[in-house]
Amino acid sequence: MRILLVKMSSMGDIFHTFPAISDIKNHFPDAEIDWVVEDSFKEIVAWHPQVRKVIPLQLRRWVKQRDKNSWREFKAWRQAVRSETYDFIIDAQGLLKSAFIAKNARGNGIDGYDKNSAREPVSRWFYKRTHAVDKNQHAVERTRQLVGKILGYTPEPKLNFGINQNFAHIKKDPRKLIFIIGTSWVTKLWATSEWQDLTRIALDAGFNVEIIWGSSDEQAIADQIINACPEATRPAQRLSITTIAEKLVGAAGVIGLDTGFSHLAGALETPTIALYGATSPLKVGLIGDHTRNLQLSEPLDCMPCHKRQCKWLPENSRDTPACMANIKAAVVWSELQQLMHKATAPITLTD
Repeated sequence: MRILLVKMSSMGDIFHTFPAISDIKNHFPDAEIDWVVEDSFKEIVAWHPQVRKVIPLQLRRWVKQRDKNSWREFKAWRQAVRSETYDFIIDAQGLLKSAFIAKNARGNGIDGYDKNSAREPVSRWFYKRTHAVDKNQHAVERTRQLVGKILGYTPEPKLNFGINQNFAHIKKDPRKLIFIIGTSWVTKLWATSEWQDLTRIALDAGFNVEIIWGSSDEQAIADQIINACPEATRPAQRLSITTIAEKLVGAAGVIGLDTGFSHLAGALETPTIALYGATSPLKVGLIGDHTRNLQLSEPLDCMPCHKRQCKWLPENSRDTPACMANIKAAVVWSELQQLMHKATAPITLTD
């Protein structure tokens, strides 16, 4: 059985799809799975040992540039993807763009979400077969159920992201914590003063803290934290995704925001807390017993707004919105301690 999966982005969505790949191989050990993904995420997709071939594309750049060179590159990509014939072509993204990309493959038609299940219902016009999947559940389960319906099985309750074996050589450091301070929206950022307080609490408790950054703005925040807590560290240079993964799997615990690297930490089964304010974790938050999505205990009326700009702050303000600023370091630390204790607690066998 040859299967082509189309799930092009984003980083969190890629990790959310891994359990479905593990499910396929559990039910069909001989299945050959190829995956179409944006070029910037091909390194991540290749981590899953059950993916036979990663098929990268640069749709974002092609659409943005819309020049002759982009058209030539797309035609070359299309010719390459049509060199294979697939028994199943699965659009696991449910968008117009993903349906269009899936339509370029050769096989027995496309399977995807029906009009009431897809993120963009118009995508169904590209499909040969559509499937109803409840939208009011986590993205991981939606993808697992979609693929299960297409291939004729019911996913088992237990999740298996399937990528830990890639990092089996990494030794766990029981005194190492990783803080992921960056995210793509200003409204998702946590107050630097709270990061400083959290770092001080962790250091005083005997932990080593490393702060991961990915942009100049995030590097500046990391430096502010280190100025207040000189024992904390940060990488000197921006790290590759694989190097960050190695650090995450080797840590005793991770605290991050609504960002792909928090999802990565969760997929690697490291005790991880993600902080949420402007966005909701209900359908796309961290998942698994070793993770926790943390919000204000008494949410504000405007939560979640899903906005890049807080309406209560001046335009272009980089101040922390109240939904994030009011999450206190002591509460986050207490939650992390519970998660790490649960991860290291001995298993008691019962008759």
